[in-house]
Amino acid sequence: MGKSYKSHREDRFGAATSWVALEDIHISDSEVAKLLARDFHQINEMRQRIERGEELMPVSLHERASGGYSIGDGRHRVVAARLAGSCSVAAEVV
Repeated sequence: MGKSYKSHREDRFGAATSWVALEDIHISDSEVAKLLARDFHQINEMRQRIERGEELMPVSLHERASGGYSIGDGRHRVVAARLAGSCSVAAEVV
């Protein structure tokens, strides 16, 4: 599919997942600001888990006609991964 896939694997939830570059996942700055204002504690906990190397559930993404991906489920995880300095996130593209 897209160039941002690093690898495919079966995750512990039984779904095929890939590592997708965060730069290819569309989320607006205003959406990020809204999520951080409302759910900072939850996002910060996820960021800390990522930094400790803990595995989070893969996000669910949809391919966009204009390129890249929109988030079906996992906005908080995407924001946490960005805050943690990650380059990619585990995702299921549906």
